[in-house]
Amino acid sequence: MSFPRFYFISNDDLLQILGSSDPKAIQPFLLGLFDACKKLNFGKGDKQMIGMTSDEGEEYLFENPIKPEGNVEDWMTKVDEEMKNTLLTLTKRAVHSYAKSERIEWIKEQIGMVALVGTQIWWTFSVEDVFERVQKGDKHAMKNELAKETQDLNDLIALVREKISSNVRKCVNTLIILDVHARDIVDRFVRDSILSAKEFDWESQLRFSWDHKKDDIIIRQCTGTFDYCYEYQGLNGRLVITPLTDRCVMTLTTALTFKLGGAPAGPAGTGKTETVKDLAKGLALRCVVTNCGETLDAYGMQIIFSGLIQTGFWGCFDEFNRINVEVLSVVSA
Repeated sequence: MSFPRFYFISNDDLLQILGSSDPKAIQPFLLGLFDACKKLNFGKGDKQMIGMTSDEGEEYLFENPIKPEGNVEDWMTKVDEEMKNTLLTLTKRAVHSYAKSERIEWIKEQIGMVALVGTQIWWTFSVEDVFERVQKGDKHAMKNELAKETQDLNDLIALVREKISSNVRKCVNTLIILDVHARDIVDRFVRDSILSAKEFDWESQLRFSWDHKKDDIIIRQCTGTFDYCYEYQGLNGRLVITPLTDRCVMTLTTALTFKLGGAPAGPAGTGKTETVKDLAKGLALRCVVTNCGETLDAYGMQIIFSGLIQTGFWGCFDEFNRINVEVLSVVSA
C-alpha cells in the first residue's frame, strides 16, 4: 500500500525486490511497474538516480536526482513523483519554445512523448485560431491551414528518408500518424464548410491545450475534460487512427465523463484492447491489461482492484465473461 504499483507484479518478484538492499535489484522488474521505463540511470557512484531509460533506448534526466535511501517503497515513490514533475517541466518548456524554432529542429530536441503532446497542443491552438480568423472575415483561413499542415507532413516524410537516429525515426513515424489524422480532419472541415469551434465535428475531437490558470495540459472531448498524467511512454508508438477508433475513443471518454466504464465488443483480434491502450497512451496514463480467464479468482481480482484504486490507473479486462462478473460481485461484497 505504500507503493501501489507493487500490486501489479507477482509475489515472487516482490519478494526479490524487498529481500535485497541493493537499489539496482529493482531494475529487472521496472517494466512491470512503469509503462516504458526499462532502467533507472544511476550517477555518482550509484548514490543517486538521475533519470530513466526506455525499452527503445531513449533516456531523459530528472530535474532533481533521487537518493535511494530508506525502504524501497519510499524512494520508489519519490522516483514516481519525480518522473511526473520532470516530464511536466520538459513539456512546459517544449510547448513554450515550439513557436520560436523550426518544427523539425524542435522535434529533434525533444523526447518522444513531449514532441507528440506538444504537437497536439499547437495543432489545437492553430485550428481554433483559424476559426477565430474565419469569424473575422478571412474566408481562406481553413484552406491555408490545410496547405500548411500538408507541408508539415511532407517535411516529416522527407526527414524519415534522411540519415537520422533510430529514436528520432521512431518519434517521427508516430508524428506522421498523428499528422495524417490532423490533416484529414482539417481537410474534412474544408470539404464540409465547418467554420465554427462550436460545431460537433470539432467538439468531438480529442483536443489538447495548455491551461494557463492551471499551468498544465487539459484534454477535452465533447463534454469531457481530462488531465494529462505524465506516465513516461518512451517510444512505444501509436495506432493508426481510423473513423472507427475515433468513435470508440469518443464513446469511452463520454462514458468516463459520467464516471462509467466502457465495454468494446467485437470479434477477436479486431483491436478492442489496443484501442483502449492507445487512448491511455494519449492521456499518458498507465493501462493495466488483465486476461480474465477461469483461473482469475476473487483474491486475484481484489489485488488488481486495490492497485487500480490507489494508483488511478485504467484497468482493461480481456475476455470478461459471466464467471468474472460473479467473481467481481464477490469482491464488491
